[in-house]
Amino acid sequence: DAVRDHLVRGQRCERTPLQPALAGGMFLGFLSSLPFLSLGNCICCMWVLLGGGIAAVLVQRQRPSGITYGDGAFVGVLSGLFGSVFGTAIQVPVQIIAARLIGSQQQQFEEWIRQLGLEGPMRDWALRIASGEISLATVLFTFFSNLLMWSLFAMIGGILAVAILNKQRSQSQQRAQ
Repeated sequence: DAVRDHLVRGQRCERTPLQPALAGGMFLGFLSSLPFLSLGNCICCMWVLLGGGIAAVLVQRQRPSGITYGDGAFVGVLSGLFGSVFGTAIQVPVQIIAARLIGSQQQQFEEWIRQLGLEGPMRDWALRIASGEISLATVLFTFFSNLLMWSLFAMIGGILAVAILNKQRSQSQQRAQ
């Protein structure tokens, strides 16, 4: 049985949330990193919230006794962490490919930046991103920005999933009585 707990030295030990967090992280990292599909995150960070929610639902399946809001938050943060690793690994090659496609449009991009009025470091940063330059700084910036945002919103997704699961559980218990 997939949801049964196992015994370790006579003590009850529930399964770890690593597998659910990996599943949620792969979901959110994959969909948040691909061009056009990542636009789903413009709708209240949809993919990231769903990744945290998926992880919480999978932990709930492991623990038939139920999970707490803290469990949902924890597995959500873990899925954000794993999603950041997975997403960064996808975003770097996508950025290289996109830079080659945009390379022919470099002059138009620079003109667009001038029209926006970007100056100084912001202009340099925008040109660096469009250049497809991959450096340690670029990879670290991508990873840590993903880590910060995705962990936060995946945590919220995990908490929301626990709230929905608890409401469904209480409604089914009321109907049973």
